[in-house]
Amino acid sequence: MKLLIGIPSAGNPATPFTESLGRLQLPPAVSAVDHLTVVGNFVPAARELIVRHALETESDVVIMCDDDMVLPEDAVTRLLETLAADVRCALAGALYYAKDGVRPMVTSRWDPADTSKASVPAFATEPAAIEGVGFGCVAIKRDALLALQAPYFEAQVFIQKSVAHVRICNEDYLFCRRLRAAGYTVKLDPRVKCGHFDRAAGVVHPAAWEDPASTYDERMF
Repeated sequence: MKLLIGIPSAGNPATPFTESLGRLQLPPAVSAVDHLTVVGNFVPAARELIVRHALETESDVVIMCDDDMVLPEDAVTRLLETLAADVRCALAGALYYAKDGVRPMVTSRWDPADTSKASVPAFATEPAAIEGVGFGCVAIKRDALLALQAPYFEAQVFIQKSVAHVRICNEDYLFCRRLRAAGYTVKLDPRVKCGHFDRAAGVVHPAAWEDPASTYDERMF
């Protein structure tokens, strides 16, 4: 199996990320690993270049990690296990939280026309099919990419006029939506718990992981 490890980056990867990246363990099935870091401030385009490079180099699986994640050593092994366990699973994503330390970056009932009403799906300790997952750390099958037409990533633009702020986001959830529309499954693997480094505060979120008993029901935030 050939992997591409792709990293969208603004050019200043967090030290906890680079340290954890160096500790990643790969399973015996991986025979070759390619690396690509795409530098820029437009993340959807960076993700686009990564998956196109994966196709051009005939990588079997893309491992895509944001450069502020803190990766567990077995992240790749676990995500590949989840992909292999279900022939229709196109993407497996790690569990991580927003920088508020409260919201898991996984979604259900997400509507691109009204993103204010989405909820967090139920999950426990084993991989579970969900509607969408954040792309902090994901594994994507090449075969699923071949079933889609380029460009692979769309994005939404949110304008917050009151604070003169513009956000480009949701390319991850939109991509998951495309996969599901093509008949594939998207899964969250809560065995893979990634910290989310807050550069401004110098801390990793969440401070403590939720008890699975509290995540077993769908929730609204």
